Amino acid sequence: MIDTKALKEENERWHQEHAIWVDEAEHWQHETQRLVALLFMLDRAIPEHTAMLVKHVSLIEQHEQLVTCYECGLDERCFSTCPDFKSSDEHIDIHQKLVDLHAETKQEHRMLKQTIDKEMARFRSLARELLNES
Repeated sequence: MIDTKALKEENERWHQEHAIWVDEAEHWQHETQRLVALLFMLDRAIPEHTAMLVKHVSLIEQHEQLVTCYECGLDERCFSTCPDFKSSDEHIDIHQKLVDLHAETKQEHRMLKQTIDKEMARFRSLARELLNES
């Protein structure tokens, strides 16, 4: 005769194991989704960070070109035929514009430095979190 009690106990054990396996699989899915989200955040942070830096460096280089051009016009050897030659009044106006532009660029650099420092800290934190999950 078949021992139905033993079969039922074994079936119950299987149900319990199945429940454990489902819980584990759901946990793995959750962790996988979490890692994918971290990767997405890391991937997204890099281009935004890079774009800000490229734009800022470009602004600095443009400012440097303006200053160099302005300096050429201040050179005593610069004749009135030189394309950078300016009258005294024009030099005063240009100088004031460069003062203002330099102050704006300096302020933007300070703000960008703070932003970059925060973003890099966040990026490192995300990377550590991702590595700790492995």
